[in-house]
Amino acid sequence: MHRTTTTFLYFAILLLIPAGVVQGDEAKPKPKKSSEKDFSIQITEEVRAALMPLIDSIRDAKVSRATVRMLTDSVMSGEVVESREATFQIAAKNPGKFTVYLKEPEQRTRVYCDGKQMVAAMAPDAFFRLPNAVSIQKAVTALTVPLGPYPEPVLALTMAGCDPSITFVAAMKSIEVVDRKPFKGKIPAIHLHGVQADAVTWDLWVSDDEKDPQPLRLLIDMTPMLAASDQVHVPAGFSYQVRYDFLTWRVKGDLKDNLFTFKPAKGATEYESLEDYFQQIAGSKGYHPLLGQPAPRFKTQTVDQRKFDLKSLKGRVVVVDFWTTTCKACLAGMPTVKKVTDRYSKKGVVLLEINTGQDLETVQDFLKDTGIEMNILMDEEGKIADGFIADAIPQTVLIGKDGLVESVHLGFAGEEALEKRLTDELDVLTVGGRIASGKPAKATKSKSKKD
Repeated sequence: MHRTTTTFLYFAILLLIPAGVVQGDEAKPKPKKSSEKDFSIQITEEVRAALMPLIDSIRDAKVSRATVRMLTDSVMSGEVVESREATFQIAAKNPGKFTVYLKEPEQRTRVYCDGKQMVAAMAPDAFFRLPNAVSIQKAVTALTVPLGPYPEPVLALTMAGCDPSITFVAAMKSIEVVDRKPFKGKIPAIHLHGVQADAVTWDLWVSDDEKDPQPLRLLIDMTPMLAASDQVHVPAGFSYQVRYDFLTWRVKGDLKDNLFTFKPAKGATEYESLEDYFQQIAGSKGYHPLLGQPAPRFKTQTVDQRKFDLKSLKGRVVVVDFWTTTCKACLAGMPTVKKVTDRYSKKGVVLLEINTGQDLETVQDFLKDTGIEMNILMDEEGKIADGFIADAIPQTVLIGKDGLVESVHLGFAGEEALEKRLTDELDVLTVGGRIASGKPAKATKSKSKKD
C-alpha cells in the first residue's frame, strides 16, 4: 500500500538523522532564557541578534499555533523528478499539551497529547495510544510517530515552551547571516544559513522584527547526510530538499484544552501500537467502514473544469479510483482498472478517476505529458477522499446500482489479481447483484479496548 511504503520510507530517513542534542524530558515549568553560553558553538553577535529573539519568544511562549506547508523535492541533475506537498497544523500549550496534524495526499496523521495521555490517529477510523505522554521538548526531538521526512525543525519552530536552540544551534558546525533582503520582496527579513555536524544544511528566513519575530521559511538540504550514510545509495547528481513555508504562526492568545483531547470517531478501531496498525492494514482482506453503506454524495469539477455531481449517475454501477501523480502504485493499477471497466461500459459501468490533494495545473500538466485520457475529477482539498475515508491510496471503490458501496480495493495487488477481482465483481454488480464483502467483516479488525 502506498501509505505504508511512504511511512516506512520516512522511518528509514529518520533513522539516519541525528535527533540533535536531546537533553532529556525537561519538566521545568518555565525554561530559562537562552544565552550564548548555552550553545555548543561560538556564534557571532550578528547571528545572536538575528536568532535569539525568535528562540526566546518560542521558549517563553505559553501557547503557539501554526499552519505550515511542506514541500519535498527530489532533484536529479538539476531537474525535479518528484515533488510532494503536505500541510502541518500544529498547536501547543505549555506545559505538556500539543497536537500535530499532518495532511498528505495519501495519509492523514494526527497526534494528540493532553498532558496525561498521548494518542496517534493514523486514519479517521484507526488510532493507538502511546505508553506515556511526553514533554513538548521530547515531542520535538524524539517523537516516535512518523510525521514526514524530517519533522524536528518545523516542530522546534512551532511548539510553545520548547528550546529551538537544541535543534538550530547545538551540534552545528557554523551559522551565519547571509543577507537582509526583504522576503518575497515585501517582508523585512533576515536570512540565516547553518551547517550541521552531519553536513545537513539549512536556510532560515526570519522576519526582521525584534519585538515580534516570526519564522517565514525553512529550507533543508538533506543530501549530504544521505550520501554519507551506508544505508542509502545516492546517485551522482541527486539532491533531496525539504521546504517549510510558515503560512500562519503565533505565540500569543489562548487555546482551548479540548483542542488537545482525542475523541475517537464512531466505530473507530484502536490498535495496540504503530506496528500493530501497519501489520493489520498490510494483511487486510478489504474491510472498510463504508462497505454496505450509501456512497458519500459529492459535487466537483472535471479536469477540463466542467461541473460534476455523483447524483447524475444514479442507477448505474460506478467505479471510483483515488490517485495522485506521485503515487506509483496508483499509476501502475490505473490501466488495468480502465481496461476492465471499459469492457462493461455498455452495461452502464462508469469509471471516475479522482485526483486528490493536487492542484488543477499539476494534474493537467501530468495528463499532457503522459497522454492519459480518462474521466478525471478534481479533489484538490481532499474532501471527497475524506468522505470516502480514503486515508490511503491506491483505493478503488465499487458502488452498486442502488448507491451502496459494494467493494473497496486497498492497495495494488498486481495486474492479474486486480483484473480478476474487478471482473468478478462487475459481473455481479452489472446484473444488480450484491457482493459478499459488502457486509462489514468485523473479524478483520483489531480488537478495541472497549470490546
